[in-house]
Parts: sequence; C-alpha cells; structure tokens
Amino acid sequence: MMNAFDPTPLVVYTLALTLTPGPSSLLIAATGARFGLSRCTPHLAGSLLGYELQLLTAALGMGSAMASSPVLHTVMQLTSTTYLLWLAWRMLGARSGAAAPPPAPLGWRAAAALQLANPKSWLTAMASAGLFLPNAAPVAKHGVFLICAGGAGVTGLATWAVAGAAVQRWLTHPHSQLALNRAMAASLCIAALWGLVAAWS
Repeated sequence: MMNAFDPTPLVVYTLALTLTPGPSSLLIAATGARFGLSRCTPHLAGSLLGYELQLLTAALGMGSAMASSPVLHTVMQLTSTTYLLWLAWRMLGARSGAAAPPPAPLGWRAAAALQLANPKSWLTAMASAGLFLPNAAPVAKHGVFLICAGGAGVTGLATWAVAGAAVQRWLTHPHSQLALNRAMAASLCIAALWGLVAAWS
C-alpha cells in the first residue's frame, strides 16, 4: 500500500521561506500600507500563478535546465535586479518629485513575471520538489504538492499584505508616506543587490 503524503513539513518549510523578507514580500507590504488590503489581490494572484508554474516545472523534473544553465541564470538575475531597482526608483517618485502620487500596485501579470524572473524562487521550487516530492510520485501526490506549497506560499505573502495594511492608519501625514517610500525603496535596493551579489559569488 502506498504511503500517504504528509504535507505538514512542506507547508512549514514554505511558510518559513515566504515569511522572511524578500522583494515580493516588501512590495506587497508597501501596497497594503499605501492602498489597503483589497488592492493586494492582483499581486497575490500573480505571485501564486508564477510560483505554481515554478513548482509544476520542478515537479516534472524540468527545473534543472535553469539550474544547469549559467547564462540563463545570469540573465534572469539581471532582469529581476533591474526591475526591482526600477520599482524602487518609482517608489521614491524620482521622476516627478516627492509630491508625486504613489505608483500603482503591481498587476497580476507584473507580479507573475517578477516571480518567474527570480532565480531564487526557481531554486526554492526545485528544493521543495526534491525534499518533499518522492521520485515517481503519482499524479495525486503532485496535485497535493502543488496545492499545499502554493497555498502556503500565498499565505505567507498575504501575511505581509496584512502587516502593511495594519500600519495604513499611521500614514495619513505626507512625511510618514515619504518615510515609508524611502524605507521600502532602500529595502528593495538592498534585496535586489544582495541577490545579485549572492548569485555572482
């Protein structure tokens, strides 16, 4: 008789990864703080779609192509870093001055593209499949794996959105909004450059 697939370790592992600060978590926390929880929905949907595609690719054993291609890995890392730095620039309102309106939240397409262009997310998906999905697992186990890992990932990201929305009441003053923009932009720059340095080292 086939052993049942226990998703608990997978869920705990995925939550631990998504609850630590990263580009997507910082962006969605900023969205929650500036626009409220409801405006985070497209970002969450796009991130979930992108991560599910990464998990599916890893579960089918095709994720190794990315890991074994240094050129592809470098291109993805540069694309992700450039996009994050551009988002940080927009967050500061550098083009129109500090009084410019905040940039609109990420749509689902942009969030999915950011997820798919992040090499760290691909490595996380491949590690999850390698650790928690048995070799030659049946289709049913693949389905449980995708649902549990994706669900835990979006839950961790939603926690950041809730945390951001919780501080929205303290951001009515323009100086507070500017301070948040600067802090989030600086955090995005650090996360982007940290990932780039780690990839090249």
